[in-house]
This record gives sequence, C-alpha cells and structure tokens, in this order.
Amino acid sequence: MSETGTYIYAVGRAMDEKLLDGAEGVGPAPVRVIAHRDLHAVVSTVDLDEFGEEALRQNLENLAWVERTARRHDEVVRRTAAITTALAPFRLVTIYRSDDAARDRIEELYDDLVQALDRVDRRSEWSVKAYCRPQPKVAKPSAPAGSGVAYLERRRAEIRERQESATEQQLLADQLFWDLVPAAAATRRLAPQDQRLSDRSDVMALNVAFLVDDERSTEFFELVNGTRAKYPSLDVEVNGPWPPYSFAVLDQP
Repeated sequence: MSETGTYIYAVGRAMDEKLLDGAEGVGPAPVRVIAHRDLHAVVSTVDLDEFGEEALRQNLENLAWVERTARRHDEVVRRTAAITTALAPFRLVTIYRSDDAARDRIEELYDDLVQALDRVDRRSEWSVKAYCRPQPKVAKPSAPAGSGVAYLERRRAEIRERQESATEQQLLADQLFWDLVPAAAATRRLAPQDQRLSDRSDVMALNVAFLVDDERSTEFFELVNGTRAKYPSLDVEVNGPWPPYSFAVLDQP
C-alpha cells in the first residue's frame, strides 16, 4: 500500500462539511474537513507516489499535470468559498504527512490565519485589467526622395509620439485605478500579464486585484462599467467575484 499525505486547499470558519459532499480533490479522493480550535481546514488525501517531494519535482514540469491540478484546486476553493464568509486559500500543492501534521501547521500559523480571515470576512476579490486600444495613425507627408535627414527626423518624431502616447495611456490607467479605490476595502497592483497568458496583443496598462465588500459587489461592477465612457482609449475588463486569493494566501507553505 502506497504512502499518503494530506493536501490542504484552504482554511476558513464555521463550515458545514455536508455541503462539500461529492466534492472531489486533486487525488481524486473526496474532499473533507478537519478542525483545529475555531478553524476548519478543507483537505483531501493524496498518494505520495504522485504528490511526494520527488514526484512533485517531475510533475511540476508537466504543464498538463499542473493545469489539471490547479483547476481542481481552484474548483475546491471556489466551492468552499460559497459555504463560508471568510476563507484563506493555501498555495497549490501544499501537502503534509498527515492530518495531525496539517493541524500542527495550522497552529503555527494560527495568528496569521485569524488576521487574514478577519481581513477578508464577507469580502471577495475582483480583477480589473485595462488594455491600451490601438490609436489611429495620422498620415504625414513623406520626405522627398533621397532626403536622408528628413527620413531620420520623421523616424524620431514617430518614436517620440509612441513614447508620449504610452506615457499618456499609463497616466490614464493610473487615474482609472484611483477612481476605483474608494469602492474597495483593499487593493493589490499586480505586474502586467505576459501577452501569452492574456492572449492579447494589446499592451496591458493596468492589472489590479480589488477586495470588495460582498454587499457592494453590484456597486463596484457598475462603477467599473461607468469608467468605459470616461476612458475610451482603454479597454477595461472586470472579472469576479472570486475567493480572495490576493489578500488571504499566506506566504508560508
């Protein structure tokens, strides 16, 4: 019989384990709940032949395995978020040798977990991204044939205009961010996504996670939509509500 471990998805408060009946973990063993003090951890049993230290080194280089595992991890976190008011998701493939070892770790992190849960209680995460729309090019008279100086001047002007346009778009994106800040309990400005991940060729000028009170979700969504007319040169995307990954995930494994 192969050795097993305890995979932890998230820690929250006041969960009814029956509401997770039928949920399948990454293993794919059933999801279950273990308690420690006033906290509840959502876990499942995993085979260490697949999730042990040596196996993970290989599996984490397999993009198909990572994608499949991350999708199931997120499904469990989302389902759990729907049955509690405060949830602290754990990082992908956080695994302990046993339930007791997981409880020991929760005890070590107890104060940090309580603070994180207090911070996100009855709040959800929203993502706002803004892309620079391509600007129409203004036709300019061409330089006389053989005029090298005129050609260089035109090229310098084009470069300068692109730089000025990029600066202007960034300033607009910054203003958009500050327009939305008052509607959020907390924010995290993130680095622009790689174009291969965003699947867009447009430049991403803004990538922000907002922590929003659940009772203000509609207000926040409408506020973002209202910015579209104010910033026509930006293509604004809003997505959510999500579990508060950016505001409750602990740095510690």
